[in-house]
Amino acid sequence: MHLSLLLPLLSFLIPITVAAPLDPRTTCSLTNTISDGGFESGTNPSAQTPNPWKVDLFFGSTTYSLTSPGSTLSGGGRYAFTASVYPGPFTPTSGETLSQVLKTCPGQNYSIGYDFKFNATVENACSLRVEYPYKDTVGSVTWGSATPGLVPGVWTRDVVLFQAVTKSDVLKVIFRCTNGAKNLISVDNFVAKPYKGNVY
Repeated sequence: MHLSLLLPLLSFLIPITVAAPLDPRTTCSLTNTISDGGFESGTNPSAQTPNPWKVDLFFGSTTYSLTSPGSTLSGGGRYAFTASVYPGPFTPTSGETLSQVLKTCPGQNYSIGYDFKFNATVENACSLRVEYPYKDTVGSVTWGSATPGLVPGVWTRDVVLFQAVTKSDVLKVIFRCTNGAKNLISVDNFVAKPYKGNVY
């Protein structure tokens, strides 16, 4: 008998295994979600260099630098990122955006902790806004410089929760002042971890 006649018969006798679709959360790493979260590389972020952090969207006369020491809370190190938020000569609004493309796993829940501080209260005219993925849009938390419980010059720890949408979700940290106010706003010690609870 020709082999071509045997093949249809063999296909009934040999079991065929169909692979189940892979869960995207098992095909990517849950570690190193954030790079240089404590700015301990000592490398100043910019819009051009291959630093994992990027700084752009400047308003007014705002600048930035790595300042030392870093956060005085647990996990803080030698450096912190500090935005010097100053109004320009022709605009009362000033600010900039610090961002990083994360290494995330779609569908995985995460927590991101970070330390921050304002140098002055300035009647809530300055703010720190952290944006993260939220379903098909973004979630955010905003701290005003005069938020009750915050003390100028003292570090505070915050944690946000989100579910990753893609393998390259973006974390944004937006520093902003209005009404001609100025401030030094610092962040440090960004840590991302898988989160087992509900994030919605």
